[in-house]
Amino acid sequence: MTPLTRALAVAALQVGLIGAVAGTLYFERATLPRAWMESAGFDPDLPIRGRYVALNLLPASTAGAGWPTTDGAYACGRLEVRDGAVVAVAQEPTASGLPSTGSPCFIRRGDGSVTTARWQLVQPVAFFLPEHVRDPTLDVQPGELWVEVTVPPDGAPRPIRLGLRRDDGIEPIR
Repeated sequence: MTPLTRALAVAALQVGLIGAVAGTLYFERATLPRAWMESAGFDPDLPIRGRYVALNLLPASTAGAGWPTTDGAYACGRLEVRDGAVVAVAQEPTASGLPSTGSPCFIRRGDGSVTTARWQLVQPVAFFLPEHVRDPTLDVQPGELWVEVTVPPDGAPRPIRLGLRRDDGIEPIR
């Protein structure tokens, strides 16, 4: 095998792998449920980070028993789309007491009041920005920044696009 043949074989393998990942993501985007989810952006303060924003995702509500009521509490579950909103569903405890693999985990955040506390995903998701777009997380009030996500059966949601909450609904950012 000549060096050129080996190089072409490696290039074909890489193109095949990238195509398989892209095909999987496009298939999931077309077949899995999707909905708008409230988010709060933050700067992860990484020296080499590229053009992305990290987003803390906040489910619209919780369902099922097993959600702790104290702030700073930690729980695992799954995400579902119900009536056009993303809902966190508590996971049934396993025999070992550990969450199942791929289950998103949540932490309860708030000001100490049970009525204002919210659950958010522990692991933020990254949303990559084009070069010409201004960082949408700057100068945004809480509750204004939303992200449309694809909700897989297991694991974290996958962001599709960002939007801003307006009086008449959510307006996608272009």
